[in-house]
Amino acid sequence: MAKINISKEIILSIANQDNSKFIENIDEKVNSLFVSAIEKMSNSISYVNSKNVYLQPVNELLTGAMIDNSVFEYLLGIENAQLELNTSKHNEFLKNLKDRFKFAWDSRRLFKKRRKKRRKKKEEDLKQEEMLNNIKFDPSKYDIYSLASDLQDTLVQFMDETSICYCNGNTLTLIGKDDFGANTQIIVHVVLYSNYFFKQFKNKRKGYIDIDMDTRYHYFNEKYNDVGENLIKILKIFNLIYFNVNKSFANQVFMESIVNFCPDELFEGKDMYDIFVKIINFLYYKPLKDVKSVNDPEKNVLNDEVCGNANVFSYKKMLDAIASKG
Repeated sequence: MAKINISKEIILSIANQDNSKFIENIDEKVNSLFVSAIEKMSNSISYVNSKNVYLQPVNELLTGAMIDNSVFEYLLGIENAQLELNTSKHNEFLKNLKDRFKFAWDSRRLFKKRRKKRRKKKEEDLKQEEMLNNIKFDPSKYDIYSLASDLQDTLVQFMDETSICYCNGNTLTLIGKDDFGANTQIIVHVVLYSNYFFKQFKNKRKGYIDIDMDTRYHYFNEKYNDVGENLIKILKIFNLIYFNVNKSFANQVFMESIVNFCPDELFEGKDMYDIFVKIINFLYYKPLKDVKSVNDPEKNVLNDEVCGNANVFSYKKMLDAIASKG
């Protein structure tokens, strides 16, 4: 039997925290923002419209097991065959070439001596414009990364001027006190959607990772129907302890797989501290190879890439922080 090193008061405080109103409010704002942006983009970009875009919560937002530090993380799935083909043959060369031209020319102008005549500046602007125009737009090069960049440009038109929207590859990060509140971060991964799977493109060699949200939700919901709200409370406790121990967020497919693996009878009772102790003692000696992934029950958490390649060290570090052999 393991000796639990975390006080009962802390465990009960985490389990009983209710931030549902705040979560609902932010989620509504994010949905409204992306609806507006997609509607505007559909007027000029044929790849998107209101019927082929799916905004899906993916982290603890899906289950309601969010803690104070949690980000609001989503998949934005685009269902479009041409976009999928373009992304499969993804080539950054043209985009990078354009960026290099623009940076080099802007830098040249930035460090130019102020005494140069206004007429010379105008000539340079025209030359820059001509250079960029000569790089023609090729529809076959427009991929999920191009769409993410265009989405960034559109989103900022609907956000407060004090807010920020970063774009890194296919991932958008939104931060804004006036739009979402203090210490709130929104992360949206722009991906493809096909045959009920969200498809995350890795590279030409690996291709796509299929993210099966329906299967994940089915197995988690099945467990929730069997054991009730205590399942969410245990997830909250694990999420907060994992974050404080590892200084990073737990992969939620991995963490949901862990709690789903626990027998139903361990969740019985009203004292959350006793339930927590029983579950830790069960998990402490169980190998991860026995834990099936909720994303794909044919795999365990060690070989399902959606589980974040299951960081065994971080998980064991969390367990060791909670308990020591008594």
